[in-house]
Amino acid sequence: MIYLASKSPRRTELLSQIGANHLVIDVSVDEIINPMVNAKENAELLSIQKCQEGIKHIMVNQMDELPVLAADTMVVMGEKIFGKPESEEHAIEMLLELSDKVHTVITGVTVGIISGDKAEFHSITVDSQVEFSNLSLLECKKYCASKEPFDKAGAYGIQGYGSAFVKEIKGSYSNIVGLPIHEVAELFKKLNIPFWLN
Repeated sequence: MIYLASKSPRRTELLSQIGANHLVIDVSVDEIINPMVNAKENAELLSIQKCQEGIKHIMVNQMDELPVLAADTMVVMGEKIFGKPESEEHAIEMLLELSDKVHTVITGVTVGIISGDKAEFHSITVDSQVEFSNLSLLECKKYCASKEPFDKAGAYGIQGYGSAFVKEIKGSYSNIVGLPIHEVAELFKKLNIPFWLN
């Protein structure tokens, strides 16, 4: 059994698909991008912050001291980091910028393990490349009408309507959804964390 420090239904679904026994804990972190470090480091730092908040939540609420899994996913093209869109116009602007180009999806993953009155943190980052087809303004508007883009970095998700835009993926599909499940399972094995349902 593990705690998932994320309200993301996509991450919950991915963990459930591999039979990972988990409970969701609600944590909140201001997702502020540090301009002094690259996107990969930002994704890792944000996953660490979310994991730290998860550990605090467990301690404050005197919950079972189980491992905590946290993640943060970013969409990057060149040096530009695409966060979650602030409006429909912003989502359309992002989608048109990603149109007919290759971009990178980076996920930082951190596992926190409580040991007495302290915790140790283990982090990895995984990146995948995504190439979009050439999108029209009308396609972007129709996609925004689905409401799918609004809680997602880069204003898209590939497990729904947005999959129609994806021309090619190089790397982990689940990473693009929000949690690189193969790499997470390998990290759990390395840390000797049993997570399978009995």
